[in-house]
Amino acid sequence: MIDTSVLVAGLIESHEFHQLAGPLVASAEDAQVPGMVIAETWAVLRKAPWHFHPATVQAVLQPWLSEGRVVVTPASAYVAAIRDGRRLSIGGNIFDLLIAYTCASAGLPLATLDRRQAAMAREIPGLEVTLLLQDRLGA
Repeated sequence: MIDTSVLVAGLIESHEFHQLAGPLVASAEDAQVPGMVIAETWAVLRKAPWHFHPATVQAVLQPWLSEGRVVVTPASAYVAAIRDGRRLSIGGNIFDLLIAYTCASAGLPLATLDRRQAAMAREIPGLEVTLLLQDRLGA
């Protein structure tokens, strides 16, 4: 599954990582995405620097606007995020942790452009995490 960083970069042609994320987003059009990723992407595309009209945002998110494409965050993910928040020094990025737990609970891997997200998600046993910038930036 892709996170918000990948979805936004893949949808915005002028994004600096569009070429890296675009193929994953294209393949994700036939796959599932955490509902939280869809909601965060809506919020990101509606604010600076893009300020897309709601109709435009809805149109670009259309491939995931069916219940079968949305992975719901289970209650256990919220419990785990709060339980592990202190150990992982979570702040405003608790939503990233929830996305990672959503992927883990669905048994699906997570792809991200966010180094902090990747490091945090790798703390979840059994979750396969891919940091897309790794090869490109040598991290």
